Amino acid sequence: MIQPRAARRLLSGAAMAAALALAAVPAGAAIEDGYDPEGTPVPTTWWEAANPAAMQADRDYIAGMRPHHAGALTMSQEYLADPEASSPVLKALARAILRNQDFEIGLLDEVSRNLDRPPVVLNLGLFRLVLQPSATEGLAQMQRFQRSPIPAPLAGPGGPVTARDVQFAKGMTVHHQAALDMARAYHANPEARNGFLGLLNVDIMTDQAQEIALMRSVVAAYTGDPESVRVDASMIHGMEGMAHGGKAMPQPATAGQRAPVAPSAHGGHAGH
Repeated sequence: MIQPRAARRLLSGAAMAAALALAAVPAGAAIEDGYDPEGTPVPTTWWEAANPAAMQADRDYIAGMRPHHAGALTMSQEYLADPEASSPVLKALARAILRNQDFEIGLLDEVSRNLDRPPVVLNLGLFRLVLQPSATEGLAQMQRFQRSPIPAPLAGPGGPVTARDVQFAKGMTVHHQAALDMARAYHANPEARNGFLGLLNVDIMTDQAQEIALMRSVVAAYTGDPESVRVDASMIHGMEGMAHGGKAMPQPATAGQRAPVAPSAHGGHAGH
């Protein structure tokens, strides 16, 4: 979810002036929010002080979060294509995931492209300043992207809840929790300094925490025994690429879930 936020650059006088001169980045910038539909798209580059450790932290994060987001897309597609999927609320959530996380994948790809660009070296008399392109702002305006709203957790399931609904909700909850863990790890990493990724991370954490609450409310409305609905590990996509700081992250625990993630006897929609 992209909300208005002031993204102020903590650069000292000369560096601030140099960055603004190069990229026209405003002192208070908000990413991908509230664009003027009648306005002309004007993408702007975000710049950070070039730092190999910081760039590696960004690359590690993207290497984990991008395939993880892609996994959410395929999980949502499979659920929407399943005739046993019933919950209108979960279907609306799956469609929102498809739209919103596909756009976020584009943002991550654009950060990766910027990190591959050469740095800019500024000779400022007494010292040299090396700036690295770190992101591009304005993609929403360029694509005329409008975020799909997420159903409120208090909206209820919107109808009878099937075992397939419970299976999707449980699997996607584990999937989302892994994204929260990775986002928090990036924030806790002292080498992670990309302001654009930092704000995008807040959006991801806000969205996915709200979506977890929604999915748990749907599972709670199931009239059967949710613990009997099994989730095959292969149904949770995009987990294998999760890493941070060059180290694979542990697989997320299922604490707080109503049933463990475990292989089913069929490798498919167990509990039907």
